[in-house]
Amino acid sequence: MTNTRHFLRLALVAVAAMCFSSFAKCKEGKPKKPKRPPLEVIQAKLDSICEEGYNLYHAERVNWISTDSMLVHYGRESIGRSIIWQPTKDSWGVVFFDHEQKNCVFEMCYNIQNGKMMVSYDKRPIRKEERSRLALKMLMLKNGLEKYGEQIGYDKNCGGPNFDFVRINDNVIRLYILQGTMHHNTIPFGNDYSIDFDNEGNALCFRRYHKSLLAMKTVDDSGKPVETLLHSHTPDNPYITATDICNFLLYRGNMKQTSVVSSALEGQIIYYADSNTCLFLPFETLKKILNHNKK
Repeated sequence: MTNTRHFLRLALVAVAAMCFSSFAKCKEGKPKKPKRPPLEVIQAKLDSICEEGYNLYHAERVNWISTDSMLVHYGRESIGRSIIWQPTKDSWGVVFFDHEQKNCVFEMCYNIQNGKMMVSYDKRPIRKEERSRLALKMLMLKNGLEKYGEQIGYDKNCGGPNFDFVRINDNVIRLYILQGTMHHNTIPFGNDYSIDFDNEGNALCFRRYHKSLLAMKTVDDSGKPVETLLHSHTPDNPYITATDICNFLLYRGNMKQTSVVSSALEGQIIYYADSNTCLFLPFETLKKILNHNKK
């Protein structure tokens, strides 16, 4: 109960700060913020974000697993490019090529439902569809970075960027660019971007999810694991993001949940890792919970 009260107090401190900020803006004569969408609309949006974030998490995790497996047999200097794609909703495929882009030297199929992997180190010629996937990947990278590259940044002191392609629907492929970390017990929120492409590799649109990097520790000063993390989003970013969910799942350790305080929605979004679900609590509900717990 003590941890719950402490967490709620932290949330309400953020609430108070945002309410004060909103009051100050009203006094300046600025337009009022849009009305909060109905709760069922918010929940539907959160369900969609959870699905996208979970898919992104698996894309990056498969990248990690396949690279580690490949390096058991090969040195980095002997490997060329690679492709990662999603043959079915529940599986991911990975292929690494040699430097000459003539042969496949490693392939893996990973089932995200049961964690089973099929791995082959047998060298074989690159298939036509694999060559087409590689050509599309390289075209998307070229077009996306030429168009939006100057808007993308990362903190090299935290870690390098991670690039993940995820198919959103039959017509859109999304490239996520995530801030990685080389530091233990750290979750990097921020420095995250996406570029959408059509099936011909043309860059359609760009999004920056956070305005800065917030590297949050998963242990306290004494080295004890923290139970949850909370950060806030500005009005132009009302929801938890797929990138928030992905990096939380990648680096959370044993942490079960994280939260986002949304000034635009006037509430708090709690993400639960074990069920891959989100709960939205309006500020007025949070206040009622805290007042009830005080009794």
